[in-house]
Amino acid sequence: MLDVDRMIAGHLAMLADLGWRPPTAGDADVIALILAGELLTLDQAADVAEVSDETIRRACELAAAANCPIAVKLAGRWLVGKTRLLDEIDAGRIGRRDPDARRRAEERAERYAGWARPQQPIVTES
Repeated sequence: MLDVDRMIAGHLAMLADLGWRPPTAGDADVIALILAGELLTLDQAADVAEVSDETIRRACELAAAANCPIAVKLAGRWLVGKTRLLDEIDAGRIGRRDPDARRRAEERAERYAGWARPQQPIVTES
């Protein structure tokens, strides 16, 4: 008979050895995700995928229509989820079908890791 709890614990230990960490409540905080560079503008996503911003825009619209969004549209502007974009690149649905496409895209995405920095508070002299 399988000891499911023991098997799960073993798998979690292997994942931890590989650098995986379980999600926490803070991981779902949209502001933290934006500040960590998990959302990209169309131009940034196009650079990461090595395609035009129009190609990314069309991919966003098609994915949204298929109820599998890779981006959100706020105030008329698309913000693309980095992980979902990388998954689309890996699957060959965006960009070149190339075994190294995801690796290259991940390297380019590093440029945007901190693009959305919080604004500095205005300091007034008293």
